[in-house]
Amino acid sequence: MRLLLFILLLFTAIPVFGQEGCFRAIQNEQEVKVICAGIPVFFEDCSADQNTQYTTFYDPGPDAFDPQYFEQSELVNRGADGRFQYTYTEPGKYIITQIINRGGGKSTTIEPMEFEVVATPTPSFTVQACASRSVQVTIADIGYDLYDIDYGDNTVVREVKDGEQPRYTYQGTASNYTITVRGKYTGSSCETSSTNTVTLLPTPPTPAITQLEVLRQATDGEVLFTLENLQPGYRYVLEQRTTATGNFETIFTSAPATQNRWVDFRIGKVDTRQPIQFRIRTADNCGNQLAILSAPVSSLVLDVQTGNELANLNWRSIGDNVQTHQVYRDGNQLVELNGSTTTYTDPNLNCGQSYCYQVSSILHNGQSRSISASRCIEATSTTTPAAGYLYSTYDENNQVQLNLTLPQGQTAQQVRYQRSIDGVPFADLINSEQTNYTDLLQPLNPACYRASYTNPCERSAAYSNTTCPVYLIAVPQENSPAITFGWTGYVGFPDGVGRYTLELLDTEGRVVSSIPVTGNTYLERNPSDELQELRYRIRVTSGNGSATSFSNTVVIQQPLQVHIPNAFTPNGDGLNDVLEVKGRFIGSFSIKVYNNMGQVVFSADDRNTSWDGTYQGKPQPAGAYAYEINIVSQSGETKRRTGTVTLLR
Repeated sequence: MRLLLFILLLFTAIPVFGQEGCFRAIQNEQEVKVICAGIPVFFEDCSADQNTQYTTFYDPGPDAFDPQYFEQSELVNRGADGRFQYTYTEPGKYIITQIINRGGGKSTTIEPMEFEVVATPTPSFTVQACASRSVQVTIADIGYDLYDIDYGDNTVVREVKDGEQPRYTYQGTASNYTITVRGKYTGSSCETSSTNTVTLLPTPPTPAITQLEVLRQATDGEVLFTLENLQPGYRYVLEQRTTATGNFETIFTSAPATQNRWVDFRIGKVDTRQPIQFRIRTADNCGNQLAILSAPVSSLVLDVQTGNELANLNWRSIGDNVQTHQVYRDGNQLVELNGSTTTYTDPNLNCGQSYCYQVSSILHNGQSRSISASRCIEATSTTTPAAGYLYSTYDENNQVQLNLTLPQGQTAQQVRYQRSIDGVPFADLINSEQTNYTDLLQPLNPACYRASYTNPCERSAAYSNTTCPVYLIAVPQENSPAITFGWTGYVGFPDGVGRYTLELLDTEGRVVSSIPVTGNTYLERNPSDELQELRYRIRVTSGNGSATSFSNTVVIQQPLQVHIPNAFTPNGDGLNDVLEVKGRFIGSFSIKVYNNMGQVVFSADDRNTSWDGTYQGKPQPAGAYAYEINIVSQSGETKRRTGTVTLLR
């Protein structure tokens, strides 16, 4: 139920606003105009007419007190300690009203006053270590009017305003300090603090550009740096200029360094077609650029022009602190030149071959190196190239293999092969891009070859030496196992022929035997009786023994030989006691012997197994016996023989 105090007041006195009323807000034992949320505040009567018989209340707001409409439970009454206490929880503007009912027909005094209730958050701030033992404090805006900064060395800077970034330099020798920031409101006793610890930056060493390499020489070039002597915590500013007397300008500022060496620092979109001088400046995180600078290092601009089998190099840079220049070709050092030299000619290049050059300059007494971009050319020539060397041999398939060896440093864009058969004039065989060629040469005949090549500069060499592989023929003698061989001499070894060797090969191409031969003919009187297929070739060796060429391979098929007796006498006298089959070049063999009844009395698959004239251990009667023999020769030839043999007793 609502209690309408104003009805009582209305009968006892007339309410009067702003007359004879007075009160103060006390917080943390001092009068305040701004009240801290969360901390008790006490309202004290300061009116001239004070009497303990008077009835006093305080309306805490936030709106102005309305004597005709209010909640008595919301009014602040005197506590047991005689004080009026209230705790605000929400920040904002509040109208606090003092209400005094004096009774006895006296007036009721209503005294309103406006206060601000504020929160007391923990101050948020950062500390940045700067150069020269200084720090910079940055306070986040959280509503306090003023801040006191205690730098931890008995120095307190008071009433710093929000948004300021005060800088302070320590005079002591410690490297770590704890900084306290306290937030305050004007007219209030509210204070809250927070702390941060800062480590001061050491004095940085002089940085150094130990290597500068132009990765791409172009309008949008790229440069790779190696930086050393860096101090973690500092930033580093890359500056450049394009003339020896021009002003340096900033092109890059790094994040704070975390290591004392930076090996992969790249800057792109740089016009590296002209030399640029670079240096590194030390800076802190507080916006200070220090007078601690590296020695300047210039980029190298390298130009390479081709001449007749040579390359002309010239390079440019800014500054004169170079001790030596090292010239590299394809990654290998060619020469080291003194620091005042800026040109070099590389002679004896090979036409059509690509060459890539770099120049590396050593400066600042070896402390720094500047490397140019790699510049590549293709060598040109107006000189007729030297002739090549042509080698020939037959392979195992009786095809002629040709190989053209080019002079050192030469390359062939096209090779022209020519052939002469049996002494006729040379004629074109084929134009090829390869220095190896296989001539099928069917049918086989004595043949000679030569070749010329055209290099990438469209210059053609003279024809090579003439090379003629050995051509071999073999003629078996009639009514004799002897074989006559004849061959042409090898032509083409620069040091001539050392020797000829006649080789006998098996069917797998392995050398079975070899015979040194001279002249151009040889008679083999006793061919091998172990090989039915005789494969011969001539091996020719050069004068110093370093090169070998082979002739074509000739094949002679020896006839299968089978010898069967017409009678045998198994009487134990050691003469013709068994029936056995003899011959040469027999591969596989089977025999069956039949009696006059057609019964098989002997069979064998091994020609070393003979018949002794018995069947199942019993001697067979004398008489004629039929036989059937099946033979496969070493060369795969099949033979079937039938006949009769007489068993004599």
